[in-house]
Amino acid sequence: MPRVSVICPTYNRSRAILPTLDSVRTQSMRDWEMIVVSDGSDDDTDEVVAEVAAQDDRIRLRRVPHFGFQAGPTNLVLPEAKGEYIAYLDHDDRWESGHLALLTAAFDDGAQFVATRARKVNASGAVTSTADPLTMCWAPELQLMNPLFENSCAAHRAGLAESVGGWRESPVGLEDWDLWLRMTDAGARCTTLLDVTVTMLDDPGTRQHSLPCEYDHEIARFEDARAARAGYRALTHPRHFRAGLEASRADLHHWYGSLADTGDLVLPLGWEGGTDALTGAVDRHVEAVQMVWNNLIIEPKDGYVALAMVLGTMTADHAERYSAHFRTTMTHQQAFFEDVLPAGSVAR
Repeated sequence: MPRVSVICPTYNRSRAILPTLDSVRTQSMRDWEMIVVSDGSDDDTDEVVAEVAAQDDRIRLRRVPHFGFQAGPTNLVLPEAKGEYIAYLDHDDRWESGHLALLTAAFDDGAQFVATRARKVNASGAVTSTADPLTMCWAPELQLMNPLFENSCAAHRAGLAESVGGWRESPVGLEDWDLWLRMTDAGARCTTLLDVTVTMLDDPGTRQHSLPCEYDHEIARFEDARAARAGYRALTHPRHFRAGLEASRADLHHWYGSLADTGDLVLPLGWEGGTDALTGAVDRHVEAVQMVWNNLIIEPKDGYVALAMVLGTMTADHAERYSAHFRTTMTHQQAFFEDVLPAGSVAR
């Protein structure tokens, strides 16, 4: 039986899938199987994958009816996976040769759920970003509030996904964040690594750039759209930028420090300096991100108009949990809103 089952949903990728397949075939850890799930492709993708499978019997093609999102095809083949561990790979991403070796070493040390770090590249191959080391710190609260890592970076013990209901099938997207959170709620704990072993395509044409976002976190409520627009201008005015940035910094310092004090914070393997290094890591993250309120919307609601922050959550329950946690934990940012926005408008 293979140690790792790799699940790769694909749709109309044609020969562009070959680098993805090659990145699995060249893994230093050789004990794997790969299930490429064609989501009703109507080009030559199936033929391309079949050619490779004929050369390497660890790869097999599974064709399913078209869903239009990865959760459906993944759920169909999960029961067919034979490995001790399940790893995921998007059809336009690639792994470094040591990716599976690092994952299995973590599992051998007792991990339930493992994730490595990723870089993003554009269509010409130029690196556009690399995951901040701070985002590889893990805790149940951090998983609630942030996607943290994409599915191409992650693996878990066989049966864990099915034990929480499998991948949620919806065209909304961010299926991975939803699954990781449900596994966390069920008691699973994540081991993360600072090793950069995943290269992801960063392209405006990919699905993640066109997903609908149905939920939001309300910052303030106004009587009409005119008042909401005034609130938006006030909150995003350059004269308030530094105050907003410092409020965000203060909240992150307190949050990560509190998680470290309670023992809930898991530092990634390869992290140097222990919890003493968190202060510098938070400062570097805040200065690198810079944009504090870059995803605000003005949204008509039932009886009022909201100034809100877009959330990429799949469910209303997740969005409600996010908002409740933000309002009780991010106290410096809440105070910043009170200072900048009209009295009585800030949502609580």
